[in-house]
Amino acid sequence: MIIVDIETTGLDPKKNSILSIGAMEFENPKNTFYGECRMDDGAEISNIALKINGFTRKQIMDPKKPSSEELLRKFLEWLKPIKEKTLGGENVWFDIEFFEENFRKLGIKWPFKKKVVELHQISPLIEGHPWSLDMLLYAVGIPPRSKAHNAMDDVELTAEAMSRLVGGKNLLKRFKKYPVPEIFSLRIKKR
Repeated sequence: MIIVDIETTGLDPKKNSILSIGAMEFENPKNTFYGECRMDDGAEISNIALKINGFTRKQIMDPKKPSSEELLRKFLEWLKPIKEKTLGGENVWFDIEFFEENFRKLGIKWPFKKKVVELHQISPLIEGHPWSLDMLLYAVGIPPRSKAHNAMDDVELTAEAMSRLVGGKNLLKRFKKYPVPEIFSLRIKKR
């Protein structure tokens, strides 16, 4: 499975632009991809989006950064040798919409399987609603995010949460100091 997260200039894949892509091969968590690009010419910018992802207008317009097309092609090269191309993530449908729109514009065939693993689908419910990522991180023993969203950081947090929820175990060395709550590890041992 490929855990993905992207940061953008807004919510609409037809009007806004990709700014960064983070990805990890879940079965081989040392195999990661991260890249940033400049925004597409003519793309709209949401100040709220920039506040969330922490990019500045100067950063997203930096001519030294690759174009979104160059970034997507580098991502696809990284993806080629990976056999299991199921996408996974937190609110992964957002990322999928941006990938689909950009691949369509570039004439690139969809490289992923049709099935998707959405963190909210496998997380417990509170009063009928899935937890937010930060609430879920707390529940699985990981401190919530304390800064702007970063695609690679969010990929690592999502992968670690999935591993704890589904497998009852720690995945990444970065989170080893935070014990997996007993409720998740016991649930797995009883199977």
